[in-house]
Amino acid sequence: MHLTYTKVFEARKTPVTTYFASWGKWMPVMRAYDNKTAAYFATPPVNLIRAYHASLSEITKLLPSLDERYRIHKQVSRRVKALADQLGLSLVPKDTAYAANGMTAIYLPDGLVASDVVPRMASKGITIAAGLGDAKDKYIRIGHMGTSVVDAERGDIDRIAKSLQASLNEAKNAKKAVVEETP
Repeated sequence: MHLTYTKVFEARKTPVTTYFASWGKWMPVMRAYDNKTAAYFATPPVNLIRAYHASLSEITKLLPSLDERYRIHKQVSRRVKALADQLGLSLVPKDTAYAANGMTAIYLPDGLVASDVVPRMASKGITIAAGLGDAKDKYIRIGHMGTSVVDAERGDIDRIAKSLQASLNEAKNAKKAVVEETP
């Protein structure tokens, strides 16, 4: 059974970039088991594997169905992106047809940086992230996926909307106060 995988792995032209997922580490173990001998490389993170299984089982076997989850994620994504528009903010993706349904990247208004907004959101119990790369201070990333989306009764998206608006206003007012105090 492992022979096909072995040939594919050995024909690979690019190196495996992960440690525990590297077939190079696991092939000797697999060959040993094929030969009915014991071998050891590492103990898999059993608790993470069980948690992954539990999460996938919940997603695929319980309500809402997988198709319904996709629909709800898309609907909530549109809502968060519309919120950005209502607040006069621009999205990082140039075309929303290619924007993620589980995360919205929003440019901050001129004069504000991610560190003006991220801690204010955190103080309201909302975790968001700064941007990435050279533009990391110019935008924020808001995740909206999983339970926060499919369990509308929790009110997570409403809290995000209220907290974002409040945090932006607080950050703008703080900047304004500093400017007014400067002689």
